Amino acid sequence: MRLPKKYVPGLATDGGTVTDGGGSNAASFGRNAVSILLRYSIVWALVILAIATNILYPGFFEIANLRNILSQNAPVGLVAIGMTYVLIAGGFDLSVAAIFALAGVCFAKFATSMPLAFALIAALGVGGAAGAINGLIVTRLQVNPFVATLGTASVFGGLAFIYSDSNPIFVEKESFTFLGSGDVFGVPVSIVIFAVAFVVGGLVLAKSVYGRWVYSVGGNNEAARLAGIRVDVVRFSTYVLTGVCAALAGMIIASRTGVGTATVGASITLDAIAMVIIGGTSLLGGEGAMWRTAVGLLILATLNNLFDSLALDSSVQSLVKGTIVVSAVALDSYTRRRHQH
Repeated sequence: MRLPKKYVPGLATDGGTVTDGGGSNAASFGRNAVSILLRYSIVWALVILAIATNILYPGFFEIANLRNILSQNAPVGLVAIGMTYVLIAGGFDLSVAAIFALAGVCFAKFATSMPLAFALIAALGVGGAAGAINGLIVTRLQVNPFVATLGTASVFGGLAFIYSDSNPIFVEKESFTFLGSGDVFGVPVSIVIFAVAFVVGGLVLAKSVYGRWVYSVGGNNEAARLAGIRVDVVRFSTYVLTGVCAALAGMIIASRTGVGTATVGASITLDAIAMVIIGGTSLLGGEGAMWRTAVGLLILATLNNLFDSLALDSSVQSLVKGTIVVSAVALDSYTRRRHQH
């Protein structure tokens, strides 16, 4: 006997015939599974890449190699943390490499004439001031972030060359190398600094009111303004944060090598942006997460380690990295169009 659906609560019908609701539950489970796979696809990609790398390079998972990978990529990881904030807030920063070099030069120069702690604070201040200049140009003068930071990159880079007289600045103090080469209980200081910055930056972005403001400003600038959020202040603060992160990264490299030079870090802007984009943070703002940036960093770090172990030519490495970045941007654009429809 066929019964209308309304007389059989909790059951579903298929073509008018009463059927068990299990089919609907199975379909719902399938959709949820697919959704989870898509949401965390970047994690699965990292797992697959790590396994493949270990097959091609059996020493990949050795503690010494993993420690070396994290230590090498801690500086660019710090820059990527700041870049995550800027991109989520709807901005862009092409000047981080120049700030990176300028802060390294200033740190080395300051360290030759003042206590190391003061030199560290002063160099961080240089990075924050550079970020503040970017923020003011973008928010007060209403200059496009791409154009503004492209211009300031030349200014900050020029200042690095002028301040160093276009020569490397060598530091003889043994304590100067602690930031880049020292360790705490066997863990490199650079890794400790990156880990702390990542955890704090991630918690602030995901759990704090400020973090919600950053997402709101990047997602819908006008709606955030109408909600009472001081849009310009929030966006300005992300540039200051990025400047400080870039400065700290530059100081770590200067400390590691024992020298401050204006020619260091030319590729760090592209690498940091690549990590953030590969992790899934949108170039259009309003979407992203710190854990995604960490995954993006690990993917690029794993690829670099594999390339080095296979002794691949640098031009091939650049080709692969560029292809990955373009593919990530294309996927982001495609996903946004799907959501809009």
